[in-house]
Amino acid sequence: KVTIEWEKAYGKDFDIQTSHDGKTWTKVAEVRNGKGGLNTIKIKNGTGQFLRFQGIKRATKYGYSIKEIQVFS
Repeated sequence: KVTIEWEKAYGKDFDIQTSHDGKTWTKVAEVRNGKGGLNTIKIKNGTGQFLRFQGIKRATKYGYSIKEIQVFS
């Protein structure tokens, strides 16, 4: 699982991706209609050395502001 703790500018829609080489990315989680605060995201069959957040839609007019991301295996 992955947890994301947001500041006030959070992601409404976003994906979590993993990669073994930092070049080829695989979507392992999809969040739609996010609520901000602390999100716990279940990963579907994800492995890799790298993790990437890909924003799709912001909840506010101010970009994305992540306070902390934690990855658990």
